Amino acid sequence: MERKNRGILKNKLFLYLTEFFSGMSVMAVELGASRLLAPYFSSSQIVWTIIIGTIMIAMALGNIYGGRTADKSPNPDKLYGRIIVAALWIALIPVVGKYIIVGISAVLIFSVNNNFLILAAFVACMVIFVFPLFLLGTVTPSLVKYLVSNLDDNGKTVGTLGAFNTIGSIIGTFVPTFVTIPAVGTSITFLIFAGILLALSIVYFVMEKAGKKKVIASVLIFAFCCGTGYSDSFAFWENNLTYEGESVYNYLQVYENDERVALSTNVLFGVQSVYMKQDELTGMYYDYAMAAPLMLKDKPTDQMDVLILGMGTGTYATQCRKYFGDMNIEGVEIDEKITDLSRKYFSLAEDVPVTTYDGRAFLNASQKAYDVIMVDAYQDITIPFQMSSKEFFALVKSHLKDDGVMVVNEKSNPPAMLGRIE
Repeated sequence: MERKNRGILKNKLFLYLTEFFSGMSVMAVELGASRLLAPYFSSSQIVWTIIIGTIMIAMALGNIYGGRTADKSPNPDKLYGRIIVAALWIALIPVVGKYIIVGISAVLIFSVNNNFLILAAFVACMVIFVFPLFLLGTVTPSLVKYLVSNLDDNGKTVGTLGAFNTIGSIIGTFVPTFVTIPAVGTSITFLIFAGILLALSIVYFVMEKAGKKKVIASVLIFAFCCGTGYSDSFAFWENNLTYEGESVYNYLQVYENDERVALSTNVLFGVQSVYMKQDELTGMYYDYAMAAPLMLKDKPTDQMDVLILGMGTGTYATQCRKYFGDMNIEGVEIDEKITDLSRKYFSLAEDVPVTTYDGRAFLNASQKAYDVIMVDAYQDITIPFQMSSKEFFALVKSHLKDDGVMVVNEKSNPPAMLGRIE
């Protein structure tokens, strides 16, 4: 039986709110997807392209399907039923998503010789995120069917729907990034937005006095997801991590043993910063980079000014202090949470100032010149484009003293590049 223009559907605000929360949830899931995939595939432009591309595919297919079903069978029970399914699917992502990613990666790593990262990330996105966003893609055309009753104001109606969707998308972009993910993590963020969609659908079915069994079942499934999917332990096979958490910018993991403390960001396998507990070298590019102060002739190390762009947890600063004494070192690190970890777990000296800022923006705002500038903002395939151009290195040169030395980390081979910029 059709329920168009009956019951709660007479309330246009409710339909507009459906569009609002749908748009909000789509963007929240997209941002959550980037965080869920980052520990396994990094947060590079490649991964972001895959996420955005697959979501656009899902939304396009959902729009087509939603339009056709709205014409053939405009019963809103089906629309809000689809929203329930989408909500439960999203709620299940923190429960099983990481296991699906690991399973897909395990299968592909033995069967794919080239472009493993691209293919594994694409398949994971298709399996985990396409279906719920396909269902949410059916919302707009269905709501147009319920709201447009004549041709006199159809443009206004569609425009208002678009506005509610856009405003919801804006909120769904900012809230996860700046509020929920840093505060409660990616998993609970998925659960929050799944709960919003579920509540919306429950209101519809309760007001329509329909779908009682569907509502009860969905509430029980959602409760199960809340009870089992709240953990943000992406490295579920690890049981001895010193710290695991998230910041505005990164997934963070600190591992400690008798010899060293190591930080990984946005990747479960690999080290971005390390602190050696004994008086030992790291065996990484930091050791080569320590040759930079030796290239400055006839200048005491305690008179050297050193700037580190991409401070991390201060590996380079700590080693320079250990082997050269009290150098004047300052760092720039965009992620304040990493700086907090550097003081707590990596013994970064309190008298080493760290500015929370983008490295290039810091140079643009600073007038100070340095003897050594260490550019340590590159990790694996995640390279900040604004710090990889000719203009950026010209900016670095302008902040070097006449005999100054620039060091650029390079994690492949050679492990570090250093020299004066002519």
